[in-house]
Amino acid sequence: METFETQNLIEQSLLFRHMQPHETEAILARLQSVHYPSGTRILERGVWHGRLYIIVSGEVSVLLHDNDAPSTSDSYVVAHLGRGECFGEMSLITGELPTATIRAEQDVMLWSLTQMDFLALIGTCPTLLQNINAILARRLARVNEHLLSRATAEGIMLMLIDAEDTPVRRSLSFHIADALAMRTGKRVLLLELCARDEAIGLHFATNADQVRPSLLECTRNHTSIEVHRGPTPTSDGQSVSALAVLADTDGEIAKAGAAIWEVLDDLAALYDYMLLVVTQSTPPTIVQALVDGHVAPLLLKRDIALVAAEDVERAANFSFFGRGTSDSAGAGVFVTHTPGLPTVGLQDHYAAQLGRSVTRLLPADDTLLEQCWRQGRTLYQCAPNAALTRAVDFVARFIAKRTVGIAFGGGGARGFAHLGVLDGLLKHEVPLDYIAACSSGIITPGMYLIGKSVAESEEIFLEIQRHIVQWRFPRTSLFSNRGLKQMLRDLCGERRFEDLTTPFAMVAVDLTTRAGVVLDHGPLWQAGLASVALPGFFPPVLVGEHILMDAGMHDPVPIRLTRRMGADILLASELGGQEPPTLENATPWLEEASRRPQKALSSPHIVDLLLRTYDLTMATIGMHSIREADVVIRPKLHRISLRQFSEGRKFVSAGREAVEQAVPELRKYLPWMK
Repeated sequence: METFETQNLIEQSLLFRHMQPHETEAILARLQSVHYPSGTRILERGVWHGRLYIIVSGEVSVLLHDNDAPSTSDSYVVAHLGRGECFGEMSLITGELPTATIRAEQDVMLWSLTQMDFLALIGTCPTLLQNINAILARRLARVNEHLLSRATAEGIMLMLIDAEDTPVRRSLSFHIADALAMRTGKRVLLLELCARDEAIGLHFATNADQVRPSLLECTRNHTSIEVHRGPTPTSDGQSVSALAVLADTDGEIAKAGAAIWEVLDDLAALYDYMLLVVTQSTPPTIVQALVDGHVAPLLLKRDIALVAAEDVERAANFSFFGRGTSDSAGAGVFVTHTPGLPTVGLQDHYAAQLGRSVTRLLPADDTLLEQCWRQGRTLYQCAPNAALTRAVDFVARFIAKRTVGIAFGGGGARGFAHLGVLDGLLKHEVPLDYIAACSSGIITPGMYLIGKSVAESEEIFLEIQRHIVQWRFPRTSLFSNRGLKQMLRDLCGERRFEDLTTPFAMVAVDLTTRAGVVLDHGPLWQAGLASVALPGFFPPVLVGEHILMDAGMHDPVPIRLTRRMGADILLASELGGQEPPTLENATPWLEEASRRPQKALSSPHIVDLLLRTYDLTMATIGMHSIREADVVIRPKLHRISLRQFSEGRKFVSAGREAVEQAVPELRKYLPWMK
């Protein structure tokens, strides 16, 4: 056995601790050497092996909840064992089949002891039994810690695919971690899987406490983990992320084994989010461990890919890109350093190239990134209102599941109130990541997205009445839509949904298929004309064989659509302002009328009758539409006809007041609100 550095190993192994010389000699005399290549399952759960193994070189992993089939993925690593550690002893003691699978993570050299020899040695070497009991107790504690900690921090693999791979470009990972800490106020660890001299985050550290011990250091000295337990430093009252690396040098990374990953389970109990950064410079062995799912499979639940625009076509060549960046829940693909405006159309273009959906674009701004790098400051500190800062903020809120969608409901002339709602939300810096609208609710967000101010939008609202009351022979509608069509075309020009930088959708109904329709591509004016085509009042918009009309009687406040678009927090701007009609007993009215005959009232105009009926229908259906909303903003509005746009300007202030009243509720979901 001398060829295996016997004495060195005996001193390292817990199995031989405190043994008498004659006990050690008795054990060594019965040991047999055996070699297994990487990937071999040395022990299988439920399969009898009848041997105790001691690791001489290399490392193995312990897998639990593994199914019988060798190829199953229904398993997870609970521990890694290295030189001097043993496994297989429990089956020899109890005589039962193994409950875990042992897999070689590297080529391993082992010492092996048969059950017959093991039982014989137990009787003659009492120290052996004591040591095995101590090993089992320690292992049980380790498994318990793992099971308790695995449900704490959310692990995110942050993959940077960028051929330039410069420190300035890679600094996006730090800015995302900083925004995540700032927006959530929670404990965030940015863990760069590289050596200390290659790390980006350390360049931005504002104080020594922000830098935490490396994974390798925590492996060598368990007390180093306690440093991670310390409070996360704050800057100007804002939370910041903690920073750590894999090891101090590349040489240490090359020598580090699989046991280094066990520390992740310990750290998971100390943080809320852990961002593991992978770049093209990350050692291939580390990347492979992540791709194969051998590293913290329960911790790493989501993958975020940041793909540089110029590398989109080559992204599929990177092994780690395909690990989890499909359209699975929680995964996200962001294209970075995009030229020009980050429009919906450009996002569609990159999605087609990648063959998967793209969550959002991050505009190119190397000048700003370089400024942040030189000054050692964050994007938010240097340029809080820059397009790149807002885009990085979106990535952080996407990770934290705090993206915001808002649905603007229909309401005719009461739509003026939406202007006040929008203005109030922007004043409080509420991000509007996804917008959906129905009927007259399309006007406020539509004008905002094409760059119109609140004052300009008010004038546009006032112009509407002049265009809507254009009588026609009532074959398909009371009014012609010729004037409204021309007005929308003049306002929108040739703009399409694809030209916008915020995802926007309108809803209509298709009388051909009797289904709701989402309009989020194509000319804005055409979709707008369909969305406001009240049945009986305006003619439908015909698209091929489809007959599109206002969806107010189908989904007047399309809140569910904002969730479908991708929003986590759902806001509704609802203008019904009344409960659905209730059943009342008419007997008192009839008796009163019989006792006191009154002059008969003239019947309302057909237009008012239809509009009142439509209004009541929207109120009834709208109560169901907004049930899924997290926050409902409902301005206090008095009754006016849906077509009295000249009376609507007074409702703008009601919209602003409604936002102020909703601020406490909004802050429950957006704690950073001003």
